[in-house]
Amino acid sequence: MKKSVGSKIGKNKFCPGGFSGFHIFLFLITYSLLLTSFLFAQEKNLGDQVYTIVKDYKPVLAESYKISNSPEADTTSSLPSVLSYKITPRKIETNYEAGVIKAVKLKDEPIAKLYRNLVKLGLGNYSTTYGELFVNSLRSKTGSLGLHLNHFSGSPNLKDVGKASFSENEASVYGKYFLENAVFSGDANYRRQVVYYYGYDTRDPVLHLTDPDTTKQRFNNFAMNLGLQSNYLSKGNLDYDFHFRFNSISDNFEVTENDFTVNGMAGKLVNSNYFSLPVSFDFFKKSMANFEKLSINSDQNRYIISLEPQVKIDGDKFHLLFGLGLGMEKNLATVAHLFPKASISIPIAEHVLTAFAGVDGNIEKNSFKTITDENPFAISTVLPSNTINKLMIHGGLKGNFSNTITFTAAVNYSQVKDMQFFYNDSSYHQRFNVLYDDVDIFNMHAEISYLASEKLNISLHVDQFSYSPDIILKAWHKPNSLVALVAKYNLHDQFFADISLFANGPQYARAIEGNYVVAQKIDGYLDANLGLEYRYTKVLSLYVHLNNLGFSRYYRWNQYPSERFNLLAGLTYAF
Repeated sequence: MKKSVGSKIGKNKFCPGGFSGFHIFLFLITYSLLLTSFLFAQEKNLGDQVYTIVKDYKPVLAESYKISNSPEADTTSSLPSVLSYKITPRKIETNYEAGVIKAVKLKDEPIAKLYRNLVKLGLGNYSTTYGELFVNSLRSKTGSLGLHLNHFSGSPNLKDVGKASFSENEASVYGKYFLENAVFSGDANYRRQVVYYYGYDTRDPVLHLTDPDTTKQRFNNFAMNLGLQSNYLSKGNLDYDFHFRFNSISDNFEVTENDFTVNGMAGKLVNSNYFSLPVSFDFFKKSMANFEKLSINSDQNRYIISLEPQVKIDGDKFHLLFGLGLGMEKNLATVAHLFPKASISIPIAEHVLTAFAGVDGNIEKNSFKTITDENPFAISTVLPSNTINKLMIHGGLKGNFSNTITFTAAVNYSQVKDMQFFYNDSSYHQRFNVLYDDVDIFNMHAEISYLASEKLNISLHVDQFSYSPDIILKAWHKPNSLVALVAKYNLHDQFFADISLFANGPQYARAIEGNYVVAQKIDGYLDANLGLEYRYTKVLSLYVHLNNLGFSRYYRWNQYPSERFNLLAGLTYAF
């Protein structure tokens, strides 16, 4: 019986001629390696190479070198390259041709017609008359010449006081002559003023018999001025301004005062700094009145000399001025003075707010003319003496709330030697004499203005004063507050209105009770004025001025009441 081969293999497990499990396993591994080699050979042909593996494979990643994005150069040495070039100028040819540009034609603005003459006439209550005449040359390249005449008078009938008539007449001639780089100017003026010492009580059984002619005061004043001033169009030249003035005043009591003044200024701009030197010499002498007793103070020769070197520096953000004031005066004795001079202005906000401050001092001339200009009821025997403003300090702010509203706020402090005060003379009670005292003055000042084009203009000024005299009880006839409100309105250049309100605070007058000096209070007052004008044509207009609309009886000087409501109406005509 025959046996199958499969059976034999399956039964003879260890037979060398058969296939055992080991042989099958070896076959499979060999097959896998050959298959893998075949597949790998498809990717890359390794060729006939013999590889000998001596140990296990360990992969190692070699260090890499990163190339920088910013190239670095060798800075240890530098070999600059030598440049060699040549420029050959050559004109670029163009075919452009400029066209003809027509000249711009500007329309000539019409030149306003000037009128050679202007006359003003007016009448009012209290027998008030007013007349004024101007005569002027027309446009000229060589100079100008003019004449001015003025008259104003009235006869107020004031209750319980003496005759209060007044009159003022004035005539003046003035002119200018234009040189190449200078202007020569001159004027001559005559003024005649009449007042009455009406400040006495006519209810008094003795004073009511006073002859009005004995209370009449008349001033005759002649003045002349000659001047020469530089007028360079370019900067850097030597600027100059020289004047000679003469003034002579006399009164109804044979008093005469002559005053000669020579002053000048030279200045020059050097490196944006302006250097200047103002100088002046003022000589004046007052004679005695016909009822005055001779004394050591009679017929004094007096003079004032001043020299004020200074420099003005205008920076981008500030304006600075500093200098020195040198003064010498002669009353009974000759005294020299030295004054500081400095001021600064610094913008805090450009074109909006500016801070300013300064210090100053000077000699203030007091003469018979300056005294009677301030108070025409001064006695003829008055003995003037100069006031020395030893130290004047000021500081404040100024600026704009908008393009129509501006303001200023300031504080001022002054130390004054021999400040002048008026008081009722002990012998002539209705006339005023003067006395002098050292005073410290503190002042607060504020002002604000509103300007709307050229139609409406309103301004308000407020001053508050505090006086601290050394000897006298009060600062006689110095109000402690001043307020002024002024408004101007223009309607179509045809109707014009001018409104003003003035308020003065209380003041004090020197009075005698028994053997003692006392301070007599004078109440403050409010004065309101209104002016209206209607321009019928360019040459003819009508006007009316209404004064003291509150009908109040107030006193500027002790015993001298003001006029109550008064008006002045009239016309102006140009031809």
